[in-house]
Amino acid sequence: MRSVGRLLWLFALWVLPILGCNEVYTPTTAPITVTVGTGPPLQSERVLLEGVRVCEMDSPSNCEETDARGEAILVLPVERETGFTLDKEGYASWLVGTVIEAKQTTLGTNMVTAQHIADGHDRVMSPYPMRGTGTVGLQLQPGFAGATFELVAATGTAWYMDEDFNWSPDLTETKSIGIGGFAEITPGEAQVRVGGAADGCISLGWPGGEVNLIRAPIREGYVTLAGVTCPPP
Repeated sequence: MRSVGRLLWLFALWVLPILGCNEVYTPTTAPITVTVGTGPPLQSERVLLEGVRVCEMDSPSNCEETDARGEAILVLPVERETGFTLDKEGYASWLVGTVIEAKQTTLGTNMVTAQHIADGHDRVMSPYPMRGTGTVGLQLQPGFAGATFELVAATGTAWYMDEDFNWSPDLTETKSIGIGGFAEITPGEAQVRVGGAADGCISLGWPGGEVNLIRAPIREGYVTLAGVTCPPP
């Protein structure tokens, strides 16, 4: 369900000599449990992270910190485009764009160290910490080789992840990991077209509006995580 949140009005005509009406509505927000950890492929097993500051995107007052179980409960808008940021000292700052479905109760993601992201930016000769720009990382689910990512009406430094989980500016398509992205994107909204061996792809975050198109929020200093599901070739 990817519709905008809305009020539902139900008018009931009772078997009485009067007209009655009852107001029924869909909640516009919901408490969502966000679970944060670190894990594969950069670690052998998942470790839950305590003390991660999780905030609604563009709403610094709506924030919670993860507990010893790596969980934070955040009230987020339902059935419309939203997102949340994750910040913790020593780790790269993450941004996840999403649409919370009506009955959804949980979200989960893994963070990586700031050093790993700094090394990635260094390999593609892009400044880190970022200077007035953001970065987007795109992941095929399931991952496969041969897919391409192309920015629409924007510029950025392209990279794909090699089999050793390093960013490479020399690759022109995904390896079997199915990950790539762009650095140095102007904050706002990015649109990425998926092609090559990938077709029939649907965004797992913000709806693209058409097949094979991904939309993702970009904020200064953050790595936006964006997923896309495609049938393997």
